[in-house]
Amino acid sequence: MEKYLDTRLRIRELVRSAINRMSGNTVVEDPGIPLVSRGNGKYSKYMEDDTQSSSTTTTTNVMTSKFDNISYRLSRRKQLLRYRTIVVNFEFSFALLGIVLMLIETELFFQGVISKSSVASIVLKSCITLSTVFLLIAVVGYHVTGIQLCMTDNSLEDWRLAVTFPWTYLKILLELCVCIIHPIPGNITISAVDPDGKPKEVSIDAILSILMLLRVYLISKFMVVHSKLLTSTATQSLGALNKVKINSTFVFKALMSSMPGTILIVIMLAILVVNSWAMRTCEAYYHPDPKNSDFFNDMWMIAITFLTVGYGDIYPNSYCGRFVSVATGLMGVGTTALLVAVLAQKLEQSRAEKYVHNFVTRAQLDKERKIAAADTIKYVLQLWRMKKNNENNSRKRIRLHGKLLQAIAAMKEAKNEKASIGETAIGFIEIAKSVNDIVDVSESLQESQSELKMKMTEIDSTIKDLQTKMDAIYTAVVRR
Repeated sequence: MEKYLDTRLRIRELVRSAINRMSGNTVVEDPGIPLVSRGNGKYSKYMEDDTQSSSTTTTTNVMTSKFDNISYRLSRRKQLLRYRTIVVNFEFSFALLGIVLMLIETELFFQGVISKSSVASIVLKSCITLSTVFLLIAVVGYHVTGIQLCMTDNSLEDWRLAVTFPWTYLKILLELCVCIIHPIPGNITISAVDPDGKPKEVSIDAILSILMLLRVYLISKFMVVHSKLLTSTATQSLGALNKVKINSTFVFKALMSSMPGTILIVIMLAILVVNSWAMRTCEAYYHPDPKNSDFFNDMWMIAITFLTVGYGDIYPNSYCGRFVSVATGLMGVGTTALLVAVLAQKLEQSRAEKYVHNFVTRAQLDKERKIAAADTIKYVLQLWRMKKNNENNSRKRIRLHGKLLQAIAAMKEAKNEKASIGETAIGFIEIAKSVNDIVDVSESLQESQSELKMKMTEIDSTIKDLQTKMDAIYTAVVRR
């Protein structure tokens, strides 16, 4: 990363010097350019005091920036990455604390220990609100750190240049809206109509509690900042050189490539537990029923919905539960598609296994073809002998003729299958190897042509020399 930033800075200074020379100005060297690289990654700066006061000569003062110092930029970037890790840790801690307090308050309410107007419920919800405030502050600090990182990487002095309007503002606003959702202290009810058409007053705590679970997206952010792919300097350097962002998507793809089975199992178990709790909360709040309010019955309903089976023995009775069922079905379809892709990749033969299988199959087909050819010769000889001996056994002749045709068909089938195996064994690696071989042959031909051309040129020069000498000899003979 240091070499990359040093190269960018030197290229920029060379371009600036060339522009100043073309414009006829005198260039004053930038005092922020490092001259000597030390082992610890720091650079020593040099200062050149050229204060010449002349009435005829004017010098152009080049404005320097703090980002021109490579040592400052690298230390600043390392400090910001460490600060961002701390901020994400706070985000994850406050989000997890709020979810745990919400689960405690909801379960105590389901068990009848507390009510929505009790002091314990208000205290728990107040703690949730306080943790949400700290979470929002941490979210703002995370985005501020991201903008400062962008300024450091691109040598920007103004923060507005590092902000993409309006997507950056929309991203911050969306994250704040997701994190601000939580059950409000007190018992807030609204008028609603159940699926049976009966109006009633219902609490909004169920919807707020379920939407509060959207904070689990912070797990991906927590995994990114603590992943070796982000903390590794080599990965960061390669990502910067190839313009690849090391974010949650990159880490998820890397994990799916390295251990897809484990990741899919974790995702399915998380969906099962979270959606089961959400279904139980919806049914317990908006349509109390001993059957649908049981957690294990809700797990069964979520499981058959996730697998798109739907036996119909248990179904949601509230609009909230139906929404959770639809979301579970969509998650099941997406997860099933990922599972099929992973299984297809795992069941595919490797290159070595494919070569071994094709070799064995070819040997077996060669054997079958030889056996069929031998049977063909045998039946032809038997038919020829019957004809020579004038045997009139038509049944035997028909039987031998049928076996002859079967042997010929088996021989052709073995030949065609062997040819098809040769076609399917050709992949991208074989094509690339063939292309490289063709390129090597063409290069060798070009070299041979160049050598032949050089030899022809030498022959022409030799012939011209011989002709000159013959002319000289002829002239000398004529003069005599």
